[in-house]
Amino acid sequence: MKFKVIPTTLICILFLFAAPLSGQEGEEDFEPMYVTLTTLHGVDDFDFEEWKEVEREFFEKVTSKIDQIISHEVLFDYFAPQYGEIKVVNVIDSWEDIMAINESRRALIEEAWPDEEERKAFFEKQNSFYKSKHSDEIFLTSPYSKDREKEAGQNHPFTFMIKTNILSDYEDQDSYANYRLYFDKVIMNNRKILAYQPFRHFWGDDSREFIEIFVMDSFSDAELSQYESHALLSKMYPNENDRRQFLSSLFSAIESQETSFYRNVPSLSK
Repeated sequence: MKFKVIPTTLICILFLFAAPLSGQEGEEDFEPMYVTLTTLHGVDDFDFEEWKEVEREFFEKVTSKIDQIISHEVLFDYFAPQYGEIKVVNVIDSWEDIMAINESRRALIEEAWPDEEERKAFFEKQNSFYKSKHSDEIFLTSPYSKDREKEAGQNHPFTFMIKTNILSDYEDQDSYANYRLYFDKVIMNNRKILAYQPFRHFWGDDSREFIEIFVMDSFSDAELSQYESHALLSKMYPNENDRRQFLSSLFSAIESQETSFYRNVPSLSK
């Protein structure tokens, strides 16, 4: 993505359809992947079609050819004006691969633009779409995921609902067990939730962050998924007081929560 802001360690995040994780895998066997999230900001006169053409060229000549990048996504905030917030997403298996990717990227860039002046002109054009402000965070994946294989040639944008939780210093003793129960009985059985991936803080501003990403086919399915989750929860606990106690225990681990909605750009997907 924006070349001048890519840090020494690769900018990457878990793309939900690609990684073969499963909620059925035991925690003792689970090997987490490194996940980083980079947020960029488009300039005020952002031209989406022109931007997409430039980024598509970089994607085809560089990103798509790096074997260590398991998947690649770009997300746009549904409600930010003028493409004000853009998230670059990748998934990578190991820290050693991060170092290898940096070398591969440099070699592919020189191969794609051997002329120094042409290379400089391309990245000046690419950088012109972004403001200098950006942020980087690193997370680790969790075994409690619901995944869907990404289909080749998929050109339909999906809706990503991202919940940023700040974990509480104090929680009910059963909150973690209830989270796993909610995952098994509700999230895994909710037909509107195509994919779900939680990940925990590794590096960034707030060590209490716990991110949950829900992927739906459309924005309307995000609302419909809430109704289906309620129905599944009611099946678990038909008694309203029991449901309230369960939810109270579940959410005792969360001090605050923010929810945002994004859509991906299919032509920039790997």
